[in-house]
Amino acid sequence: MPKSTVLDPQGEAVCKAIHALGMGCVETVRIGKSIKLEIEGTNIEKTKSRLHEIGDSLLSNPVIEDYHIELELVSQSQ
Repeated sequence: MPKSTVLDPQGEAVCKAIHALGMGCVETVRIGKSIKLEIEGTNIEKTKSRLHEIGDSLLSNPVIEDYHIELELVSQSQ
């Protein structure tokens, strides 16, 4: 997501369009991106640490974007 201090013209345009559709209760809209990674492994803490490294160095621009990581654990039955 763009940092709260960074202008989001796309979000502002969507907010205005939502207001035009009668949803004046919507105060702000921020538009970002979502990246889904499927990972195999069992060491959750090491995986989270590496994902933060990847997020900072490759998948986001830490100067203008914030990010968060959500892990969804899926068990595989055979």
